[in-house]
Amino acid sequence: MGELDLLKPTIERSLGGTIHFGRVSMKPGKPTTFATIPFKETGDGTTQQERKSKLIFSLPGNPASALVTLNLFVLPSLHKLTGLGESSRAISTKPWLAPQLGLPRVAVVLTHHFPLDPKRTEYHRAVVTASRSDGRLYATSTGVEGVGQRSSRVGSLANANALVVLRPGRGVGIKGEIVEALMMGGVYGSDTRLIC
Repeated sequence: MGELDLLKPTIERSLGGTIHFGRVSMKPGKPTTFATIPFKETGDGTTQQERKSKLIFSLPGNPASALVTLNLFVLPSLHKLTGLGESSRAISTKPWLAPQLGLPRVAVVLTHHFPLDPKRTEYHRAVVTASRSDGRLYATSTGVEGVGQRSSRVGSLANANALVVLRPGRGVGIKGEIVEALMMGGVYGSDTRLIC
């Protein structure tokens, strides 16, 4: 990210690659880089060489940043490359059955106020539980107010089963507000047992 970042010049100059993006307006994970480098794939000797590209993801070094960017950029790309996102005739007639790329998305209710970044979308590590009384999903932060969600804090990953998507803006996500969450693991019941 700084002047000692040698990856981008190496990709462009030495490997003839293309940097598609080198910073992302998100929190955590701002210094994420995505690039492609060309290579020639040789066939069985009977076909011409075909030019293709290899994907390069350069993820941040902080634990939370690496986890978030792995789930937002690398996992959906792997799903796409393995054909998970390809449509078929059956899926196109029933779009709700189409496989989703990346982590499953759900609506959650905030159990307390969540601070919002004024300019960047934040992927806030949280524990999502299901209420047996109303069937809704509730999100509680894994971080202590102030320092708990810093990208270098490994403790914010403990027990986290979701990334709550907090759009930038008005200063605080209000308790009771419904927002989107990306599920990294199973959902806990209100009695803290894993239910799905």
